[in-house]
Amino acid sequence: MNDTPAQKSGRIIEWDKKKGFGFLHDGTHRIFIHHRDFAAHRKVPEPGDTVTFIVGQDVTGRTCAQQALITSTTSRLKKKQWFALLLLLVAPALALHRLSLRFDALLLIITAVVLSAATYVIYWWDKNQARSGGWRTAESKLHLFELIGGWPGAFIAQRRLQHKCSKLSFLVVFWFIVIAHQFVAIDYLLNWRLTQSALQLIQPPA
Repeated sequence: MNDTPAQKSGRIIEWDKKKGFGFLHDGTHRIFIHHRDFAAHRKVPEPGDTVTFIVGQDVTGRTCAQQALITSTTSRLKKKQWFALLLLLVAPALALHRLSLRFDALLLIITAVVLSAATYVIYWWDKNQARSGGWRTAESKLHLFELIGGWPGAFIAQRRLQHKCSKLSFLVVFWFIVIAHQFVAIDYLLNWRLTQSALQLIQPPA
């Protein structure tokens, strides 16, 4: 008979860095975990990290996770990354505000939020598929959702999920899309003066 404890998987939901312990959830139970119960210390645990572990008991007889290993991590955006995103959103937000004078403001806001949320979900799905060896989402589809307005969701997903954040060719297209959105928003606020000037430069003389 095999008496080896079964390995389980869960996600850290609380972690106190000063005290060095927290709690994880395996989908059913809330389980205590201490820093000494990690089999290897690859990084400081934080909420959102996925860990594998076996169920054991600590010295007080409390159920806890043991022989834990962090298998994936969910990073938080740093303050400077949030600041960069806010700067990138200034021109599009002003453009949406101007559009709201002609179209329903609530509908515009909902559309923008839904597109970003959908893009984030697609990144999350592709990240999970990459981890499990499943069917991946085409990069062209990711870029399509970025292009139609989901680029803020992609910006957050790349940093929070650590996905599609190191492939140069992918990032070049992504940032081209972001810059294109900035250009269109600013040009719209300037009554398309930039586009008109560009057309005059390339227009052959009469």
